[in-house]
Amino acid sequence: MLFIKQALFRKLMLIGALNMKIVMPTFERIEWMPPTITLIQKLSEMGHEVVYITIYPDNYLPSLGLKNVRNVFLWPKEIWLTKKIPYIKGISGLCFRVDNLVKKIIARKLSKTIKKEKTEASLLWVVNEMTVILGGTSFLKHEKYLFTMYEMHEKTFLNRKIERAARNAARVIVPEYNRAHIIKSRYSLNKLPIVLPNKSDIKINHIQLSPEAKEAVGRIKHAQLQGKKVILYMGGIGPERPLEPILDICKNSEYRLAVMGRESEYLNQLEKKYGHVFDYLGSYTPPMHLAVAQYADIGLLMYVSINQVQGLNALFCAPNKIYEYTGLGLPVIANDIPGLRFEVLSNKIGCVCDFEDRSAILKDLNKIKNDYAQFSQNAKVYYKKIDVAQIIDNIICIFCEENRQC
Repeated sequence: MLFIKQALFRKLMLIGALNMKIVMPTFERIEWMPPTITLIQKLSEMGHEVVYITIYPDNYLPSLGLKNVRNVFLWPKEIWLTKKIPYIKGISGLCFRVDNLVKKIIARKLSKTIKKEKTEASLLWVVNEMTVILGGTSFLKHEKYLFTMYEMHEKTFLNRKIERAARNAARVIVPEYNRAHIIKSRYSLNKLPIVLPNKSDIKINHIQLSPEAKEAVGRIKHAQLQGKKVILYMGGIGPERPLEPILDICKNSEYRLAVMGRESEYLNQLEKKYGHVFDYLGSYTPPMHLAVAQYADIGLLMYVSINQVQGLNALFCAPNKIYEYTGLGLPVIANDIPGLRFEVLSNKIGCVCDFEDRSAILKDLNKIKNDYAQFSQNAKVYYKKIDVAQIIDNIICIFCEENRQC
């Protein structure tokens, strides 16, 4: 019966007879969150109206010209000490805490803003657990809502708010299968969270490279002209993503590492020790980073459980990068953890190995190189098999059916 109603609901949406207003509080910077960008893009393409609420004004999504998408912000001017003050050990951590305190104070306006925007027929979709960490859960009282969780926070003081939001949600959405079961068990949820993979659209054909991006592409091509296969790492640059094993391989082999992401103290340390065997390409907002990434040969996936914060969250990672690499046809090499092993090996999109064993890394890199065309084709097939729009459609159908709404 539910399937029939979902099919009818989907048909009505396609002809524009059942478009919804979706109110979406999300408290991370939009340009840093490709899964959120994709979610809003897909909802717009499906004909829904999206009002996304941020702490500070968002300039990224308006530049995409999406239909029926509107940003409502809680404070008109960005207050961000971390951005203004250069990295200084100890001081930067203090600035980060001050920034979050300011956000929490501003976030007190969220409940009033939601009441102003939401109607009885609207769907409230809370995106990102940082929204409840900073905004609390009082704005969710007496509301039926969807709750998207990107990370698995393990600190107790953070978990209290997340647990309340998850338990009271009509449905919880997570990006990975194992995470769904962990979250259900951790918070004693009645229903298994729905899996919506962190897959981004790859639309780079008409992108004009910035001067910095052109320089980055030039570095990749220069290495390739020297006979090197370029391994690309994209993402956060820190000790929880140790790049030393790959860099050690690059010292005496036909491989060269290229690194893309925001600058950090860890990057400075790597440049001092390994500067001659890798290229730092800079940091770019989506989709410019993909316009650069397409020129690489192999994608690197690296997640290590190093402490309480990066425990299960790292082991059962759900990286959007696996879709970004494969969408570009790049095979991947990954460290051996549960969140990567099954996806990589069962779909034959690359190799998984123990990154403590340098010889194993080199062996697997050579395996990818020697059968590159097949691995690349498998990567493209893997990317195409996930239909994000259909999953979003199903989530809305389930919410409407279970809550007698819409």
